[in-house]
This record gives sequence, C-alpha cells and structure tokens, in this order.
Amino acid sequence: MERRRKWEDLAFDCLICVFCKLGFEDFAVSIPLVCKSWHAASLDPQCWRDLDFLELDFSKKSNFIARFKRLYRVQHFSFSSFMKLCVARSHGSVSKLRIPSLLGVSLHRDLVFASIECPKLKVLALPTLLWNDDKQLPELISRWREMETLEMTWKPISFLQILEQIRLFCPNFCELNLCGFFNGRDAEAVIRCLPRLKTLLMSASFLRRDELLVILEGCKELAELDVSRCRGLDVDDGILKRAAKMIRFSCEGCKPDDNYGVNYYNYDDLFMELIFGY
Repeated sequence: MERRRKWEDLAFDCLICVFCKLGFEDFAVSIPLVCKSWHAASLDPQCWRDLDFLELDFSKKSNFIARFKRLYRVQHFSFSSFMKLCVARSHGSVSKLRIPSLLGVSLHRDLVFASIECPKLKVLALPTLLWNDDKQLPELISRWREMETLEMTWKPISFLQILEQIRLFCPNFCELNLCGFFNGRDAEAVIRCLPRLKTLLMSASFLRRDELLVILEGCKELAELDVSRCRGLDVDDGILKRAAKMIRFSCEGCKPDDNYGVNYYNYDDLFMELIFGY
C-alpha cells in the first residue's frame, strides 16, 4: 500500500508557492512554528517580498501582538522591530511595503530603514505622517528608484517636493493614490513631474474643474482616474469627453459647491471637513 504523503514532505518550492498566498498574520506567526521544513521554507526571501502591514492589528489590545508574544516567548513588541525582522528576511527583495497608521508615533526611522534596506521597492503605501516625518519624506524618495506606485492616506505637506523627487529618480512611476486639497499649483506639478502617469486616484478630495482639466490635458497616458466624492468639482460634458477614452473614470458623488474651500486656510481644517463632515 502506497504511503500517504505528509504536508511536511511537500517540495520546498511548492511550500514557498503556497506560503506566498497566505494571509500575512498566519504566515508570519503560525507557519514557521509548524515543523522544521515549513520553518525553512518560510525563511525564503520570496515569501517576504510583499509586506502588507495593513492586514495586521497593531493596537494595544491586538490579538495578533498577544499571539506573537506568546508563540515567540517575547516580553515586548514594537512595530519597528517587527518590520525590521520582516525586511531582514526579504534580503533586500521587498517590492511592496504598506505601513499602517500608528497614532502619534513617528515613522521617520522606519522609513529611513526601508529606504536603505528595500532598494527594489515598487509599491509604497503610507498613512498620514506626523509633521516632521512628512517634511523629511522627499529626501528618501530618491533611494526608491524602482518605485511605480505611491499611496498616501492624506496629501502630504511636502507634496510638491515629493513629485519633483519622483520626476528625477523614479522613471517607472505610474500610479498615485491620495486624498487632499488640490490647487492649480498642484495640478501643474502633476503634469510636469508625472506626464506618463497611468493611474490617479483622488477620491474624496477637494478639486475644482479647472485643476482637473489641467491634469486631463497634461497626462496623456492616464488610463484610470477616480475623482468620486470630490468637493468643489463640477463634472460637465467637457470633462466627460476628455475622459471617454479611459479604461475607468469614476466621478460619482461629486459636489460642485463654489463656496466650498474658501474658508479653509490649513490642512487641519480641510481634513476634518473632508473626512468627518462630508
């Protein structure tokens, strides 16, 4: 009678293929402790190329943190230490890095670390940064020369400087995803620095018709545009005509309020209105 094969006897390459499809929490916490063969396979750099920390709960009452500390028998846990562990296991092969929002916590050291240890990064997703972290982000962009996509919860203060760094150092950049207040200067910077942009996602932003027209006319290769739920935007036939050839154009829920935005002089006021008062 043929002996039934065990999971731990599965070929190394097959294990890696399966592990790459698992949820990050199960893979990072449970899989390495199953058996020696699974532990060895879990250390392969291929398994650590996509570091999506948004899948995990880093709050004080997190079941993930409690589970990690219990299984690995450690007294203390920090996001920085956990990220360094994951990046170290990638051996410089990280292509996607999504960092969660950690209320009131500076991410500058983590970003500097990532800029040095993740030279092959293609996708970077960031939360709203603290003021000092925000100001220092442009100088790090030049180290991610393979970056193609930047996602940010809220448009950074250093937006114009970031675009300039992308123009100089990221020739393959093609996707921008963020929410915020966009004026004429921002629109001009987008078409000057990102003329080959393929995807632009600006849902729930403040954006006027004139700024959108500048972007539509300047970014000739734009294939996907999301301006749904934008304030201050009147989507008329002129805009629809220019967007007709796109693969996807979303503009549902826009509110063309001409007076909206005139009383807002800083990002804090606008953020509160857009996010909590929409």
